[in-house]
Amino acid sequence: MAKTRQTQQARLRRVGLARAREAAGMTQEAFAVRAGVEVSTVVRWESGCTTPLPGKRPQIARALGVGLPELERLLTPEGAQNYGGAGFGSSRATEEGRLAAIAGVREEIAKLTAEYEARPAIGLVVPVTGLLGRVEALRSAGGAGGAGSGAAATGSGAAVGVGAAAGVGDSTGGVFPAAMDGFIGTSPGFIGTPSGFIGTPSGAGGSAGFAFNPVVGTIAQAPIPWRRDLDVAEAEACLLVGRLLWDAAGRRDTSAAEEFFDRAARRAAQAGDSVMQVTAALRAAFVGLYGGDPRAGVRRCVQAAVTAAPVSEALFALARLHAAEGHAILGNAAECDRALTTARGAMAAISADDPAPGVCQPRTYQRLSGAAYLALGRYTEARAALTLAAARYEPGKRLALVLGQLALACLGEGDPAAAQSHLWTAIDLAEMTQSSGALAVAFRAGREIVRASGGGAEALAIVDRLLTLPATGC
Repeated sequence: MAKTRQTQQARLRRVGLARAREAAGMTQEAFAVRAGVEVSTVVRWESGCTTPLPGKRPQIARALGVGLPELERLLTPEGAQNYGGAGFGSSRATEEGRLAAIAGVREEIAKLTAEYEARPAIGLVVPVTGLLGRVEALRSAGGAGGAGSGAAATGSGAAVGVGAAAGVGDSTGGVFPAAMDGFIGTSPGFIGTPSGFIGTPSGAGGSAGFAFNPVVGTIAQAPIPWRRDLDVAEAEACLLVGRLLWDAAGRRDTSAAEEFFDRAARRAAQAGDSVMQVTAALRAAFVGLYGGDPRAGVRRCVQAAVTAAPVSEALFALARLHAAEGHAILGNAAECDRALTTARGAMAAISADDPAPGVCQPRTYQRLSGAAYLALGRYTEARAALTLAAARYEPGKRLALVLGQLALACLGEGDPAAAQSHLWTAIDLAEMTQSSGALAVAFRAGREIVRASGGGAEALAIVDRLLTLPATGC
């Protein structure tokens, strides 16, 4: 009976999405182009084999010319709609309003994330924390993880956690200055994934609603679109807040950034978004790799690779590349080379329907392998890889970082003229973007070049230029 029900739901989902595409006058190929995916992905969506990830849905809705609430109805089986929504007895209009509000927040987060890549981070802290506050207000207003038991009871009846007004404990008190207290509030720290809970409606929270399961004879979890989207929005906001805090602290205070990256990973797991979960886990790994605890960073990279392996070859390759860099920082050349080899193999296996194909491109491999070779003192290999990477990046934070590393590689090879040339460009870009990582590398390269030059006019010019840059603590 369960298998028959699943087949019927898949057929309903396929028909709804396919009809909406046809009504918009698009073939599967045209729809795939507008949605930014492969045709095979569209085929799987319409057949009911897979469901679009939450982060992809705003683009799909725009491609179809429908709102997010309508898209959710196209993707949700009819049986689940009877139990979904904002809770028992809630109106469809209420859920549509919440979905629209969440979509608006996510669009603003996406815009600020794009701005972060191109301009100094400090001016973004207040608007981003404001968006996180809006996410928490939506969660509190919807009763998601509200007072009482903050999550669904497990099969044994044990509560997963005790929530406050905006969710389970895990307060962010002390992370932000007092002036920002009104933006943050309480952090919903629910841990878990939606699939593992069976219980009763009382105390329901997190990303799930409930539907009667005839197989086990209990009230079981059914997806609630607005809560899942809210979890994704919170994960996206926490990722950006963590990055901003990491930059604002000059990569010296790791605790605040790490807390937000871990929180993003928990919410992504709760939403069932494995791509974002791995992304958040890797961000937390960077805190260790570049914040003074490379062993912890490598451990997190390995954990991220384990999570990514069944989901995305691209994310798995990225995790292995960062693990290689961590091994290099620790001086483990053999482990570094092994991780690089594994990453190359995973990149060769990336398929057209990988959910995150763009996260690990050839330039990514060149940039990270070059950084690893530099850490190991293999300057010729580092220079070759970083030169290729520099040619593939547009002016911005990553190019500033690559050029600073390239300056160090050239100096290690005994080519101070090339090192100075790369350093000047790296300094200009680092100053423009206010990237803590790029500034730290620029300072290091500048010091090494001045030390190697033994003085002179060029060395004095570099010193004067470095003195105009913001302090990074490095």
